[in-house]
Parts: sequence; C-alpha cells; structure tokens
Amino acid sequence: MESLRAELQNDLQSQVDQLKIESSQLKEKVAQLEGDASRGEAEKSELKQRCDTLHYTNAMLLKRQLEGEEKISQLEEKLDSLQNSFDRAERKTKYLEVIRKNQKWKYPLAIPTTSELMSVGYDEEQSRETIRQIDHIKNVTTRMRKGEAIDIIYVNDPYAAAYVYYEEMLSHYKQFANALIEYQHTIDYMDDKAFHFAIVRHSQLQLPAHVLLLLQEALKHTHFHRLDFHDIQTEGVRYKEFISNCVRDNSRVQVFHLRGIIIENSRDIDLLCKALNNKASLREIKMTFCGTEGGVFREVFNKLRTKNMQKLALGFNKLQTENVHMIDLSDNNVSNLRPTDMSVFLSSNPTLEELNLSSSPFNEQDIVYIADALRHNTTLRRLYFWVRPPPANWYLLKYAIFDSNSLNAAYDSNHRCQLFLDRMTSNIYKFNSCSDLKFNRRKKIYTILSTRNRQRENAAVFEQDGIGIKHIPQIMSLLMPFSEHCRQTYWHQEEDEVKPLSIAYEIMRDWKMPELYNLDQMDED
Repeated sequence: MESLRAELQNDLQSQVDQLKIESSQLKEKVAQLEGDASRGEAEKSELKQRCDTLHYTNAMLLKRQLEGEEKISQLEEKLDSLQNSFDRAERKTKYLEVIRKNQKWKYPLAIPTTSELMSVGYDEEQSRETIRQIDHIKNVTTRMRKGEAIDIIYVNDPYAAAYVYYEEMLSHYKQFANALIEYQHTIDYMDDKAFHFAIVRHSQLQLPAHVLLLLQEALKHTHFHRLDFHDIQTEGVRYKEFISNCVRDNSRVQVFHLRGIIIENSRDIDLLCKALNNKASLREIKMTFCGTEGGVFREVFNKLRTKNMQKLALGFNKLQTENVHMIDLSDNNVSNLRPTDMSVFLSSNPTLEELNLSSSPFNEQDIVYIADALRHNTTLRRLYFWVRPPPANWYLLKYAIFDSNSLNAAYDSNHRCQLFLDRMTSNIYKFNSCSDLKFNRRKKIYTILSTRNRQRENAAVFEQDGIGIKHIPQIMSLLMPFSEHCRQTYWHQEEDEVKPLSIAYEIMRDWKMPELYNLDQMDED
C-alpha cells in the first residue's frame, strides 16, 4: 500500500515538474513575444518617424519647386519684358536710322505742267487731274520717307475726278514703291497704330500691269493691318492674282476689304480662299459689290455673277481661319442656296460673330434655310439682313430669334444673335439685346406670359400644355426678377407688356388658389 502511494506521489511529482517546465517555457515564449512586440513598436515608431521625415522633405521639396517655378515664371516675364524692350529699341533704332538718312531727302522728280501734258494729247481736265495725282504720289512718298504716321495710304488720290495714266508716271510710282518698302520700319516702331493700305478706283483710274507688279513686290516687305482694294481695273494682268498675292504675303493683315471686284470664275474664288487661308492675324473679311449688276461692272459678267457669288459664299466653307469674327457679303447676288449651305457656312466658321447678308436677292426657300441655320447657331451675335423687297416669309428669321408659339419654342430659340432688318442700325429686332443669354430667354418667356395675360389665357394654356400647379414656383421665380430688371437701363418695360405682379395675380386667381393672395381671409379663419 505504501509502495503504491509512493508511486502515485512520484507520478504526480513528475507531472508537476513537467508542468513547471512547460510553464517556464511558456513564460520564456511570452517574454520573447513581448520583446518582439517591443521591437515591433520601436520599428513602427522608427518607420513613422521616417514617414514623417519623408512627408516633411516632400513638402519642402514641393514648396521649393513651387518657389522655383514662380521664380522661373518671374524670370520669363522679365525676359519677355527685356526682349520686348530690346525689340522696341531695335525697331526705334531702325526707325531713327531711316529718319536720319532721309532728313534732307527731297522728292527727286519734276512734276509736269499742264502745257506739257496737253502737248502730248491730254485735254485740260485730264492734265489737271493727272498733275493732282502726281502731287498726291509726291506728298505720300515724302511723308513715308520722313517716317510720318499715315493712317491710310492711298495709291491714288481718292478725290480725283478723272485720271489717265501715262508712261512717264512709272518713275513716280517707283519712288512710291521704294518708300513703301522702307515704311515697314515706321509700322514696326508705331506698333500701337493700325496702318491701312488702299487702292481705290475713282472715275477713269486704271493702273497698268507693271505698276501693280511694282506695288506687289513692295507689299511683300511692308505688312499693313488693313488692305482695301476697290473697283480696280487694268489690262494685261489678272488683278485678282495681284490682290491674292498681296494678302498671302502679308502676315499682319487683320481686315481685308474687297469691293467692286468682279468674281468671274472658280479660279478667282480658289485664289482668294487660298490667300485668306490660315491667316492667324485675320479678323474681318469684307467682300461687297462683287456681284451686283450695273455700276462700274461690265455687262459681260452679268450672267455669271449670281452663280459665282454663290460659289464664293460656299468657298468660305473651305477656309481654315481660327480668329475671323466678321464676314460681310452684302450687296452681292448670293441666292439659290442649298439646304445645308448656310448651316455648313456657320458651323465651319466657329468664331464668327457678325455676318452681313444684306441686299442679296434671297428667295423664300433661302429664308427657310437661313432661319434653320440661325436657330441652331450658338456663336453668331449680329446678323444684318436688309433685303428690298423682302421675301414673303422673311418673318421666319424673327421666329428663329423668338418663336412665340409656345414657352418651349421660345426656350429653344436663338438667344444670342441680334437681327438687323434695316440699314439704319437703330431698327433692330428688340430681342437678344442683352449679353446675358439667360436674361434674353427669360424676357421672351415673359413676353409670352404678358401677351396671354391680357386675355387671361395663362392658366388655361398651362393646363392644356400639361403644366401643373407644381410648376408654380418655377414660374414665379421666372417672373420676380423682372420687377427689378424693368428698372435697368438695358431693358425698359414695353408699353404692350404688363407688370410682373399682374401675371402672378392672374395665375393664382385662375388656378383657384385664393389662399395665395387673400391673406386677410386666411387670418380671419
């Protein structure tokens, strides 16, 4: 028995010892884990410190980068300013050199007398006007040599009554052309002014081919801001090639005006379009009286004008001009449009803000196409459309601006473009007069509500159109701004329009909503 007890005690003791050993091992493992955790916390703290350091370093580098970029921007601005100052100083130096060189310059050619011209076959009037033209060339040439600022340089005297070219004048035009080349230094120096070069035909002016070629060569070197070519006629040279070359070689032209130059064929159209193509400086294109009958034009072109002016208008669709904001095609026989002509014309000139189509024989179908293109256009600001007699359906142009048949139609109308229906600029269709498109749209909707108010039709039409009572807040928010806008200078209350409060009262009354306007009765209840 004793031996059995001893054996059990030994077994229990061995188990206790084994548990002590395992407990000690567990404690060692716990201590090891606690050490690992402590080291992990230390590593975590160290990593966090490193991350914070990296974030700080990154922020400092970003700050330095921004400061560096700002300094670079400032340096670039200073460099541009210095470059501009240097360029201006260089232009001024060249300008002063021209002034110094020509300080004592005198016109080297003698001016013929009346008797000398009459001795070679001129009559008295032709002699007088020819001398006047030579005096004009002398005056302009001298002023260009002296570096004077000349707003408009006319090749010919624009006020001459009659003029007949004679060969001895070639030497005078050579003087003019040489001065013209040198005048570029004046244009460069006075870069804040707009210089204008014009050839304007009056009476019997007819420049010969070699004079035009002389001017063309000079204009390769002298770039004006505006080029005007009016009613030029000559023999022995295609003057439309002369005009196209002058435009093509000019890198500064902003305004191009062609007047009274007959458009004969597709070749002329291609020449002009190629010359105007990709002109970054170009802002305005005016081509007027290039297809009307009578006047200075020869009868041989009468049958060609309508067709070719039509091609000219379509030729603008091929232009790649990013900055043109005004095109004037007035006083031409532009008509017989195809359905997509005008829409393509407007969409292919996305920067176009002003278009003049006055005095062309548009028919009723043309009006339909123009009105449709106008309705969907979002860039045009002014359309001049003076036509006499007007087609019977010309009112469709007004509908494109303001379709009063319904609120939705008015909402979808063109709210940007002003419509000029007369040569008098005061006769403007009254809508779209404000630069705020949202205001223009609201004014049209308000006009419809005002018109219906006089017959008390608003509520009935709302119900008919499915406009329920839940839309009253939107309608009221539309009306209320006009109580203030009516007092603004850019829109005055029209005599035939009612007050905003009258429309609000009508809507609330006819919709059987006395609680919205009879406040005294509500207080009694």
